[in-house]
Amino acid sequence: MRDYIDFMQLAVEYNMTLLGVDIRDERGAISTEMAVVIAAMVAIAVVLGGIFIAKAQSNANNIPDTVPAPA
Repeated sequence: MRDYIDFMQLAVEYNMTLLGVDIRDERGAISTEMAVVIAAMVAIAVVLGGIFIAKAQSNANNIPDTVPAPA
């Protein structure tokens, strides 16, 4: 699990560097830009999670309760 988290952190830092966003300042702390980007990503994830849950519940409610007898 720790390797997976390290890989994900490296992937985020690499992509943010490609976009020109400073991930860390001179002291090694996370920059404000990085905090804003992470907050936006979390907000998008929450919205998408809500949409997926609503869609799954809608599909689950559309499953018929009775199965017709075979002909």
